[in-house]
Amino acid sequence: MVEIWKPPVMFRPSPSHCRFLPADEVIYEQYTAPVPAIEVTEASEIKSRYQLYLAQAGLLAMGNLIKVLGKDLENCPHFFLDFENAQPTEAETAVWNQVNAVLEEAQTILAELQSYTGAGLEIREAIQNPNDLQLQEKAWNAVCPLVAKLKRFYEFSLRLENALRSLLEALTSPPYAPTQHLEREQALAKQFAEILHFTLSFDEFKMTNPAIQNDFSYYRRTLSRNRINNLQLEAESDVNNEMANRMSLFYAEATPMLKTLSNATTKFVSENKTLPIEDTTDCLSTMACVCRVMLETPEYRSRFTNTETLLFCMRVMVGVIILYDHVHPVGAFAKTSKIDMKGCIKVLKDQPSTSTEGLLNALRYTTRHLNDDTTSKQIRALLHAKGGVHSAAGRKLPLLTDVNNVRESLQGSGCDDDDEEEEEEEKDIILKPSRTESIENSSVHLLDF
Repeated sequence: MVEIWKPPVMFRPSPSHCRFLPADEVIYEQYTAPVPAIEVTEASEIKSRYQLYLAQAGLLAMGNLIKVLGKDLENCPHFFLDFENAQPTEAETAVWNQVNAVLEEAQTILAELQSYTGAGLEIREAIQNPNDLQLQEKAWNAVCPLVAKLKRFYEFSLRLENALRSLLEALTSPPYAPTQHLEREQALAKQFAEILHFTLSFDEFKMTNPAIQNDFSYYRRTLSRNRINNLQLEAESDVNNEMANRMSLFYAEATPMLKTLSNATTKFVSENKTLPIEDTTDCLSTMACVCRVMLETPEYRSRFTNTETLLFCMRVMVGVIILYDHVHPVGAFAKTSKIDMKGCIKVLKDQPSTSTEGLLNALRYTTRHLNDDTTSKQIRALLHAKGGVHSAAGRKLPLLTDVNNVRESLQGSGCDDDDEEEEEEEKDIILKPSRTESIENSSVHLLDF
């Protein structure tokens, strides 16, 4: 007969809708009792304390309503991905060399884009004085080299697309699972991260520089009017009408590089019929999870020798979330998503706003499924809230990994554990357990985010 563990009298099982994280423990008064992590969907109904005890002991199936997430199940892999020092193994060398040739040019592309000033003054003068041929020629001479530069950016996106395809083939090929690939082939995982980092940087510079669209629009209008002499024909041979059409579609996107990666990933999945789509999306969700764990785990953070690596890790996490949201049928924000969106958002909000506001805006405005009906209101509210992580009552909470600070914060504010209004509005309340090995003289706290 199985002996069922019974908690102390002070244990309070509410709320009925709880979500625990893997490898977590629930805090009880005077000692910590480790129990398996479980997930209860909002359709679940725990009718008695005894049922909750059984569920925590992993003995109650409750049909498909409870999913047991034991410590030994890799719901979220915990390993260090060395973004600073990963070197290719012999098996990785061929793909690594191919991708590295593309990435070497990436920094030059970013530098040119960041310093792009445009020909706004010349274009304005030409438009205001349509009969002044000298001003028309001056504007054309200013725009042509800029359009040639924009063409190089577009052509680089095609090379980046091929590089991404090579990485996806390497990181999703059987017999290994995505987690095994990322852990075994860290040099390729690092290159994948560098592509995402470049993509977010490129799109950020492009979105904040309206001169790109203005210059290219003027160039196309001038071509169509046929009002320039031989210089126009010379330039047209470099960027002909067909190339101009493709470039126009590229730069019309708010985030052109992200769109390129999204299309490349979707094409990769559709062309590899024998490869389940889950293998590709699991690679993305695993990368997001690994980045989040490294950011919120002091042991992993301390291994980075450069503070810039932390920002790099955050950008990669956001980039892979956005890519996942564009590629996955239901996106990153649905309850069935394999990405812990609450955890990722909280990690970003815990950092200085100067470092992360742009990344939070990327999640707000460049994802595809954020405003879907399947997205939790709580996630939307958390993402759109300004400042740090706050509870429903407006209290600013400390880092979730710091249990002592969490306890002091809640005791000092005199919070009420039973927030009926919050539970009515959002049936997805988190009972936050401790990540420490042993906490003495502690009591159960319900943290409402």
